[in-house]
Amino acid sequence: MTRFTFLGLNMPQVTAAIGYLLVALGSVFWIFTGFVTALFPAFFGLVMVITNIGSKVKPEKNALFMHLAVFASLSAVILGASNFALNPEWSTSAATIEQFLMTLLSGIHLAVAIASFTYGAPTQLEGERRCGHEDNPWAIPVPNNTMNYPSANESSIAATMLVTSPRK
Repeated sequence: MTRFTFLGLNMPQVTAAIGYLLVALGSVFWIFTGFVTALFPAFFGLVMVITNIGSKVKPEKNALFMHLAVFASLSAVILGASNFALNPEWSTSAATIEQFLMTLLSGIHLAVAIASFTYGAPTQLEGERRCGHEDNPWAIPVPNNTMNYPSANESSIAATMLVTSPRK
């Protein structure tokens, strides 16, 4: 299976690019405004850069690191959008521009990540493949995969014991 690419970059590379842009955005606005809150984009960008490094160091944990990066971009989108929605007059023009750019960059990362996850999702024929582990018998239970699952009798006995009250 070929890897998902966006503008010629795979998902960890897109994550690193957006992460570096967010770090630069936060740093530049912090230098020009002097407000510590201008570093919020840099924080989210740093999380994305760290997840990219983790993905390179431990490629078998790529799915975990990319999910953490998506959580960071989702948090940045929610934070940026909620500031616009809840209190638009509070923001200065510099803060408004920075929040808009943070929301835009994080939203792009979120959209690309969703497209990547959709691209990598297993089809019905590939039902047992999850997160790149082709031979994982526990990924998705299929009708003939009854190994180590309780039988119907064992399940109903356990359910009966849990539902019925003890005798007095």
